[in-house]
Parts: sequence; structure tokens; C-alpha cells
Amino acid sequence: MQIEEHVPDQFAGQRLLRLDPRTEKSVRPCPACAETGTRLLGIKNELEMVCCVGCRTCYTPYSPWYTSERYYGGFYAPGSFSEPEFVHRRAAEITAKFSPYRQTNRFLDIGCGAGTFLRAARGCGWQAQGIEVSETSVARVRDLGFDVFHGEVQEAGYPSEHFDVITAVELLEHLVDPAVVVNEAARLLRKGGVFWATTPHGRGMSARLLRLKWSVISPPQHLQLFSVAGLRILLQRAGFRHVTIRTEGGNPLEILHALRSNTRGTNTTDASYDRVSESYKLNQAFTKTRYRQYVKQVVNGCLNLTRMGDSLKIFAQR
Repeated sequence: MQIEEHVPDQFAGQRLLRLDPRTEKSVRPCPACAETGTRLLGIKNELEMVCCVGCRTCYTPYSPWYTSERYYGGFYAPGSFSEPEFVHRRAAEITAKFSPYRQTNRFLDIGCGAGTFLRAARGCGWQAQGIEVSETSVARVRDLGFDVFHGEVQEAGYPSEHFDVITAVELLEHLVDPAVVVNEAARLLRKGGVFWATTPHGRGMSARLLRLKWSVISPPQHLQLFSVAGLRILLQRAGFRHVTIRTEGGNPLEILHALRSNTRGTNTTDASYDRVSESYKLNQAFTKTRYRQYVKQVVNGCLNLTRMGDSLKIFAQR
């Protein structure tokens, strides 16, 4: 469920956002609350990162010249679709909780990637469909027997109030205008339907301790990291009536590695640290015994209470 592992060859070594104000630079307001007041956080990957003074969302104020389909069209390399078994188990646990909202039996995963959530939804009896901009991914998931639209969700032409459940896993941080997807999700859900999504937390423990050294702050792949307040504003403006946002997860190993590394005092992420694989290892370790699972639940409960979790888990009802 990670899509930032494989950068398309055609973009290797290129600056993906232009800063020329006369041509390709387009300064954008906060992608969460639309305010324009900002505080400079610093420079990461040659791009400014700012913090919205209104909702505290962290973002780069420049609009990229590429479309999502252009940038992510070749993002999945052949052979990159395998995921650890615990990821599939977790997806199955999540989709099983959507059963009380079943009316039309239609389930949509926006940015379906390798098809992990589609497979879990199908296993729970849902008529599961996907949307994906990566041509490689679309071909792969269609081979698994799923109906997948190749393109953006607003281009798919689905009728209003068509789905019971819509998911978007680790997607919103990649979008130039996440409000477009959130608004479309609200339109496509029937009354009482559920939008479930995850995205990194720009005000969590790692963001506060590591600041721009945190590997998740990685423009232009991640254009924004939401705060809880900003994300709530975005969802409520789209028309979601009941919004629950939990802050969970964290990787203490990355924090320790970053604090000990020779990049101290800079805004540089240590390229030798593989965040995705280390995160998989840590999560897998906490699934091996019931005791470890219990410890993980307790830790996540504390991270949610303190709003220090590194991941935002969204449950929004239409």
C-alpha cells in the first residue's frame, strides 16, 4: 500500500516543480482550509515547505506542472506488487468493518495500487471497483478480475450516490488539489455511506521531532501533510456530516536513526534509510503474538489521545 517506492525513469534527475513565476510557478493556498497565510518551515528537495497559520497543515505552495497520470503513470515497476501477508490480513480486517453500511453492495477504492483493498473487499462479498492513474497497476489489477478505471476519479463518470463505501489509502498527500477527490467522494457516496482513508499526519510525533528530516515530508511526491484540524475542515466542506479522525502509528526506529545520523542540523533525509521496508518489519513484528497486538493497541490509543500518531485514519459518513 506504499506507492512512493518507484520513481518513473522519465523523471529521474529532473526537478518536478518549476519555480519560475512567469511561466510554471503557481502559488497555491492551503490545500486543507484554503487560507493563504503561511510560515516558512524550510527547503526540502529544492522546494519550500510552509505551515498554514490557520490549520497548521504542512505543504509546498507550488503547483506542479505535471498531472497525476503523467507523474504516476509508470510508478509501479514490474514485480513491485507483492506485499507482506500481514498487509492483506489488515486490509481484510478493515473491510470487514464496512459490512453494516452495505446497501447497494458497491465499493470503490480510489488509487487502488496493487489491488490489496479490492481483493479484501471482494473477499467480504463486495462488488469492488477501482480507480488508478498508473497504467502498469491498472493492467495488473484488471488481470485479477476487477473493474478498474484508468484516470482520475472526477473523469470516471459514476452517477451520484452510487457507492456504499469509498476508500483512499495513502493518496491525499500526493494530490495537487485533494479537495477535488474529497468532493467527488462525497458526491459518489449514498446518504449514510462511508469514506475511509489514510494519509500522513503533519503534526504527529515524527513531524514534530524530525521536522523536514522526516522521510515522509518528501515533495514533490508528497505535496501536503494534513493536520487534524485542516483535514476536518476539508471533509466538512465537502459535505460529510460525521467525521472521525484518529492519529495512530509511528516508527521510533526512524526517529532514532535520524537523530543519530550525520544529517543532524540539516533538512536532508538520510537516503540510506529504507522507511517502507523498516515500517513493514516493525508492523509485522507487532502482529506475531496476541500480547504484541495488545501492546500495539495500547500505544495507538495513547498516540490518538495525544494526537501524536504519524498517520491519520479517516472515517467520514455522508
